[in-house]
Amino acid sequence: MNRCFDINLNTAPGWTEGDSWDYCNPAQELGNIYSRKYDNDDGENLYRLETGDNFYIACSETNIRDWWPETTPFTFDVDGVASGEISFYYGIQVGDSEINFKVNADAPYMVGDGGTLYQLDADYHRYYGLRVRGYDRAIQLQSESYGLTIDSAVTNKTQLIDTNGHSLNGAKLSKITRINADSKFLVVPQNSNDVSLQGFHCEGEGDIGLVVEEGHSKVIIAAGEIKNDNHDFKDSNETLTGLYIGESANEAVVIDMRIRGFSGPSHEFHCPVNTEGLTSYYSGAGVYFGKGGKARDCMVSWLRQIEGDSYAYYANGDLELNNCGCLLDETGGLAAIVLAEGATATINGGKYRLNIPMPFLTALGDATAILNNVTINGVLYNTTLDFRRGESWLGTKAQETTEALPVYANQTLYLPFMQIPNLVNAISVQGSDRPFEKILRLPSGASIAPTSLGSMRYIPGDAYLGIETPVEDFVRFSTEDQIFVHRFIIHPSPEVSAKLISPDALSGSGWSKNGERYTANNSSSALSASYSFEAGEIYQISLKIEGRTSGGVVPSIGSAQGQYSHYVEGTEVWLIRAPSNATSVSIAGQSFTGDVLNCYVRKLIRTETPAVPELEATVIGSDVNLEWFIVPQARIRDTENQVYITGELNGTRDGYFNGDNSGHFLFENTYSNGKKSAVNIRGGDSLEVWRMKVTGGYTGSSSTWQTAITADQNNGPYMALMQVCYLTADLGLNSNQGNYNGPTNNSDILLSNGLSSEEVIEARAYVLGLDGSNASDGIADIKKHMDFNHCSSVGGYRPYRVHNFGGSLICNSSVIRTYGTKEAFAPTHARSIIELWNASVDGERCVTNDQMKSQVNGEGFHYSTAGVVGSFRDSVFTLKSYPTINDYCRVAMTDMQFEYSSDGGANWQSLAVPDVGLPGVVGCFKRTLNLASGNYQIRCRCLNGALIGDWSNLISITI
Repeated sequence: MNRCFDINLNTAPGWTEGDSWDYCNPAQELGNIYSRKYDNDDGENLYRLETGDNFYIACSETNIRDWWPETTPFTFDVDGVASGEISFYYGIQVGDSEINFKVNADAPYMVGDGGTLYQLDADYHRYYGLRVRGYDRAIQLQSESYGLTIDSAVTNKTQLIDTNGHSLNGAKLSKITRINADSKFLVVPQNSNDVSLQGFHCEGEGDIGLVVEEGHSKVIIAAGEIKNDNHDFKDSNETLTGLYIGESANEAVVIDMRIRGFSGPSHEFHCPVNTEGLTSYYSGAGVYFGKGGKARDCMVSWLRQIEGDSYAYYANGDLELNNCGCLLDETGGLAAIVLAEGATATINGGKYRLNIPMPFLTALGDATAILNNVTINGVLYNTTLDFRRGESWLGTKAQETTEALPVYANQTLYLPFMQIPNLVNAISVQGSDRPFEKILRLPSGASIAPTSLGSMRYIPGDAYLGIETPVEDFVRFSTEDQIFVHRFIIHPSPEVSAKLISPDALSGSGWSKNGERYTANNSSSALSASYSFEAGEIYQISLKIEGRTSGGVVPSIGSAQGQYSHYVEGTEVWLIRAPSNATSVSIAGQSFTGDVLNCYVRKLIRTETPAVPELEATVIGSDVNLEWFIVPQARIRDTENQVYITGELNGTRDGYFNGDNSGHFLFENTYSNGKKSAVNIRGGDSLEVWRMKVTGGYTGSSSTWQTAITADQNNGPYMALMQVCYLTADLGLNSNQGNYNGPTNNSDILLSNGLSSEEVIEARAYVLGLDGSNASDGIADIKKHMDFNHCSSVGGYRPYRVHNFGGSLICNSSVIRTYGTKEAFAPTHARSIIELWNASVDGERCVTNDQMKSQVNGEGFHYSTAGVVGSFRDSVFTLKSYPTINDYCRVAMTDMQFEYSSDGGANWQSLAVPDVGLPGVVGCFKRTLNLASGNYQIRCRCLNGALIGDWSNLISITI
């Protein structure tokens, strides 16, 4: 039967059946009457709900107003049946007993203040003319739903349906309007079936897209529009998709779907799809076809690449485009049509207009394109094209070159000046129309930092950790009138062996496996695999965590456990020395929930005889200050005839000054006190420093620019090669806190100058064993390429500051931030690359970019909310495989042992010295220990993999 509810009626003289507006019920009683709640002395239920009943909720056309339901959420939990649905009509009263349920501009809203309007725990319910604002959601499902119908609904900010994870079956949703949206327009949950969504409009900001999750069947989406007025990438750093349809073996149908203004793809399909009339406008990318399909009469216009690849159409399987087109004025974009490995794209008819530097076709793998009567920039094509990986085409295939310099999977390749001459004139690199201002991610997962000097930094990152034979990668760039492809050959790391255990060979209770991916739910059990490890050898274990919601993992080789647990998303790496008789490797969960993948076990290759340390000590009370020196694998002095300087550097303003712009210099066992610079050299062939001590305190002219070592000028001349070993420098200054105008405010311990020239690109500096503290600006101000190994820094404003065309590999080093220190690693340009290996800040190991960003100084610091990385943090990379360190700052040593004797050397015991074990000695070679009173002898030695070095000299101390 029909029951009428008046939104203006507060009370009723008594219960009625409500079958006319003359005898209607108050709308506030909608939930009670639906639920058969009544007040009858005889206990008779006069208001029994039956299938097919209709509820009319309206107001008089002479008293139209929005209304506030008082007892929400209304719970609907009585099932209807097919052809006997329970229906709700909203609108304006018409006549005596009928209702006009067509929504018009004057129809009243149901208004709330958050929360849920209807909780639906029943099947076959229909809603017509629903208008809602102010609620978080209009309808929330409490169970799997069958036969839901919603027609002519309007919501303001309010989400129409919160499925609560329950699938939709036989749902018909039509004529839906949502304005001021700030959340997903609709999420169709997993395994939903027979869902029709037609005639809808959504407009708002942020993540307001439409999602159909995996496992769906019989999904039809037609005549819809989603307009995003603010894609929100700047705040969220996430690319958003307009329409996303997840994986399924079943075909989805999408017709006349218009998407505008998203930061990611406008349409993203991961199932077979039959589409017609798709329109993409002003989104980050166009239409992604994940499993092929057919498309007719589609158009993509005005891409705006924000993050990732930009394209009009992406074929990840066989795709047929019929009478489609694009209008792309931008110079960026991967291509108008992108072909994945094995794809065949058949393009029938259509007009494609694109800016000339943008390719029409780019292949990410071996692929084929068939063009039948296709018009591209006014030229008609009928042709079949076969592609290999990386090729691009716009009338002709792009010019290609292969880089002569090899890339190794364990660290960045810095290309020489003008190595790629045409790159200087690029207006687009890999789809970016601002190619020299950002880090660009390649389809392979590697990254590049192009420069305007015909050079490029190729950064493998995690992309090639698993390779065992050379593989090829490519970069595409465009000038005003040509397209070029530059290929790189990536080789396995020379520092480790091939994989010793197949990444899919692990197993363990509590873990499920899908190929090389292992999944656990709150597991503390281990994955393991068998292998006979060589006692004493060091093995590198790396793995990646994805989808973590709790806990972490830690690896072991036999009884030897990794040095730390891995608790963050991303890749981590361990070095573990195998104990005797180790026959297995394990990855133990620690209440872990998530996925583990990319489990690589390799042997660290070490063949050099370990170095022998020179050990020294001083005693102050019960504190023993240990210091030791290890000769690097190469010194400049062994190949060059140098000007030799030793002793005190005691010039008038600079301890040592030379402006000859040439020559080789060696400073050995020198010291300087209170000078503007201990060493100030205006360029030259090489500079070597061995054991230098510098203290600040300078107050004379030009005190703004105090340094320990300055070897070149910004505009040249430059020092071609610099090797600094065991510099101890304390300038005694406070952080400038970002103010460079004070009398001492631009002072750095190490300053390497440089702007944009071939000399700067080619120059190199290597630093070993730096102990630097209390500069006003940087511990190291890096405008060239400068590598660090076994270094410590304390204080400064931004300790490692890399500018312009500089770059830096920072290994086995520590940073301690003080009151005015901001971020520890501070690139000032996208191309200013910093790589970290076994580095720590404030005692915490650097693992991932996100982890470093979130590690803040905390209370008591001027920059209390500053992370380890800040601006241009995408230019900071934590390495996940042992790097190749240059001989000028590399010592033949993986870790160290210390021993002491208190009986004249008759018996030796292990001496606990912090941070000298695996994965490597962190910080400079200085430690302070507290010992009880007595007479001691102390010695140390280096280990290099399984190789054991000779003991150092013996020192004797008395406490």
